[in-house]
Amino acid sequence: MLKKILTLIVLVLLLTSCGNTKYHYHFERGRMIDFTRGEWILNRPYTNYDEDRIKKMALKEFTKILGDSLVSIDDLSHRKEVPKYMPQDPNKEQLRYLKNATNKDFLITVESNIIKDEMGSFAHAPSVGFSTQANEAGISIKIYDLNSQELISESNVTGIAKVTKSEEDNSWDYVNSGEPLAMKGVKKLIKKYGKYGITK
Repeated sequence: MLKKILTLIVLVLLLTSCGNTKYHYHFERGRMIDFTRGEWILNRPYTNYDEDRIKKMALKEFTKILGDSLVSIDDLSHRKEVPKYMPQDPNKEQLRYLKNATNKDFLITVESNIIKDEMGSFAHAPSVGFSTQANEAGISIKIYDLNSQELISESNVTGIAKVTKSEEDNSWDYVNSGEPLAMKGVKKLIKKYGKYGITK
């Protein structure tokens, strides 16, 4: 019985936390990408927290769109000529080199960073007056055509969880801390590519 009550409380907290979180999307270019052609490389992610978790999330979500035409750069780096990772903003020479080394057609780069993490998972009331605290994460995705060495898509999403509380507010607000914000942002932004792009 106690276990059921605790589960219910956690579920209510998780559901009420959604109202404190907002995601803002922006496509600088290339919202509609043709994912039905060519072979794709997913670069190692750039992040200020957990690279492995971001890589797994990005690989899982982009595989839903690209299937077996997607490969991680880690799976190619056993070849001497293939770099272990590419810069987030590679130049034409670097893109041309990667094309010659792999014979693939496109490169996807993902960057996910925690910008603010002021609350952890719970927002507490201040001892005096009012306080506003925020957790924030920023995610960007860039896609390069290795054949033309051009940037063909650039997008980003910012996830913000913000809570304002007064000293009289004794309730505990569950909010998405920085890492869940960043992880969910990666997933949500990739899903936008699946929604707007041409898929198999």
